[in-house]
Formats: sequence, structure tokens, C-alpha cells
Amino acid sequence: MELAEVFGAVLREHRIRAELTQEQFAFEADIRRNYVSMLELGQHQPTLTMLFSLAAALKCSPSDLIAEVEQKLKNSRRSLRKAPKPAKKRVKASPRKSGREATDSSPRRARG
Repeated sequence: MELAEVFGAVLREHRIRAELTQEQFAFEADIRRNYVSMLELGQHQPTLTMLFSLAAALKCSPSDLIAEVEQKLKNSRRSLRKAPKPAKKRVKASPRKSGREATDSSPRRARG
């Protein structure tokens, strides 16, 4: 996951824990509801000033939000490193056809 997506997920979790709808949260943070949606979806990243407004609306500190984002990013990177690599598919080679067999592989129609 990218930073913006992780921040959005953390923001959404805090908003839901605070029992706020996106509209209520937007009102408390003095922003538009669609901006809340874009933040939560990871489509936008807040400025430092906005981060403080968002944290105040959630009644937490900006450092709480940042610490949680940082932890999720670390966990995400660890799980990516520990994830088993997909096994390579082995393709069994079929015998090559020669001459006419190689060029004429379409089924023949019966004449009648």
C-alpha cells in the first residue's frame, strides 16, 4: 500500500471510532465532505495545516495519526518481505511437428 492509501485507512478508522459520518467529520474539520472521501480513498494527501485540523476534529494529536500510519507501513513492508514468492510454472514442451503437420493444424472439413 502507498502512503496516501495507508493514511486514508487510518483516518477512516479514527473517524469510525469517533462515531462520525463523513459529513459530520467534514463539518468538524471545516472541509468539504468529498475531500474527506478523497483523503480516505488515498486520492489526496493533507497539508500539515490540514493534518492538524483533521486531528482536532478526531480529538487526537497529529502525531497519533502519523505514528499509526508509520506502524502500518512497517507492518505492510514486513509482510511483503515474508510473503512466499509464487512458484514458477513449468511448461511442458510438446513435441514439434514437422513439415505439413506444422503448417496444417486446422481440422479438415468433410466434403460431401
